[in-house]
Amino acid sequence: MPAEDKPMVEVLDVDNYATWSIRMRALLISKGSWAAVESSTPSTEQDQKALAKIVLYVRDHHLATLGTCATAKEAWETLKATYQAKSNARKLVLRKELTQLRMKPAEPITVYAARAKDLQAQLRSAGEEVKDQEIGLQFLAGLPPAYGMISTVLTSGDRELKVEEMLPKLLPFEQLAQPEHMEDAALIAKRRNGFGHRRQTARERNPDLLLLRQKGASQQRLPQKAK
Repeated sequence: MPAEDKPMVEVLDVDNYATWSIRMRALLISKGSWAAVESSTPSTEQDQKALAKIVLYVRDHHLATLGTCATAKEAWETLKATYQAKSNARKLVLRKELTQLRMKPAEPITVYAARAKDLQAQLRSAGEEVKDQEIGLQFLAGLPPAYGMISTVLTSGDRELKVEEMLPKLLPFEQLAQPEHMEDAALIAKRRNGFGHRRQTARERNPDLLLLRQKGASQQRLPQKAK
């Protein structure tokens, strides 16, 4: 079998049971051994092959648990029972982290975006489907107030909010989000949305008028000659 055709199954660790179980099942099916897990009376040869595969694709700390399992079905059910309970607890922890997601002081927005995407990946790995829109909204909600105007602009449409698509639009505001540039950031966000342009004054529209007024004021201040 060519190397590129070999099934790639990551060994079972402490936090990847959701993805491991899907890939391991596919591997056993491809080897004609999955029936040993589903059936109560598999052939001895089929059962031993399936059990061997399961044991070979786990980390060492699982060996004590699987060492007492006599069949592939028993090994599979033991891991399933263990990780279903752990998976629910992990989902709860990750969900809490997601609701509390906030950008840290002085944290680059690219790092903050990576943290948001990593939480999404961890939840999916735990068997919890999290849509891009949910992550996108929580990502925006965790931005500091300096990003308030651009966040309003981004949420004004009806397009699905994705972190990777919003990031390029947020990057120009990273420096402006510093306290000394907050007013500039708000002004740029308004202009990008097509409103908030400052109206020019008469002096700005007609610089010559300003010069004439300055000249007239200077003449009025000149002392008059004695008659």
